[in-house]
Amino acid sequence: MTSLLNKNIPMPLYFQVAESIRNKIAQNVYLQDEPIPTEIQLQEEYGVSRETVRKAVNDLVSEGLVEKVRGKGTYVAGPKIVHRIGRIYGSAEEIIARGMIPETKFLEKTEFSPPESMRAEMGLKPSDLVVKVRRLRYANNKPVAILTSYLSADIVPGLAETEFVNGSLYKTLEDVYHLVLYEADEVIEAASVGEQDADQLEIKENSPVLVVKRLTYLDDMRVIEKLIALYRSDAYKYQVKLKGRTTGQHISNRPMNGMFKMPKSL
Repeated sequence: MTSLLNKNIPMPLYFQVAESIRNKIAQNVYLQDEPIPTEIQLQEEYGVSRETVRKAVNDLVSEGLVEKVRGKGTYVAGPKIVHRIGRIYGSAEEIIARGMIPETKFLEKTEFSPPESMRAEMGLKPSDLVVKVRRLRYANNKPVAILTSYLSADIVPGLAETEFVNGSLYKTLEDVYHLVLYEADEVIEAASVGEQDADQLEIKENSPVLVVKRLTYLDDMRVIEKLIALYRSDAYKYQVKLKGRTTGQHISNRPMNGMFKMPKSL
């Protein structure tokens, strides 16, 4: 059998195996949501050890190109939705940007009196009420995120009974309430998903998820939304554009809300 690898070049065999599999995914030899060959089959195909195959596959898993399904095998992963940091995007906009179709299932739309901690975060008066909007976001019929937003009922009267524009909260705030979403503070954390959220996202309990906590401000610097979002880690990735280390560049001294303060020590 002719070897598919070149053992005479200074390139590790596991890297060559991984690169070959990458090319086959790009050329649609291995299709999305379909299994790639087993470790034993890859051993035979490339004439390498099981350890070499395992390291190659693990690299592809780390890159998000494939994912291991316990008891079934290793499958070609679907494209991840990119959460771009730097502008205020809604999750539906991010899904559309990937050429996918977003859908929204509303889980809860209620009005209530918030706890004191939330009043402090959102700058609310003791008599102010909050609208809670909880929804499950789909991309191409696959659940990818649970979004829970809290908004001042005084700013968005009747929101709990309002039909959302294309299922989008931000489009509704802009088109129906004519609000300008000026800026936001956002923190991204890693966490394990609980049983109820796991059922709704159709993943296993304690699976890793990305947790996004965001406070969004209007152009008069009132808080319009407190968001807590859970994103499937196998469906989302984050993209940040960084600029050079220019000396003397102005850094904003505006304090972040208490929920977003950096820890004093790491």
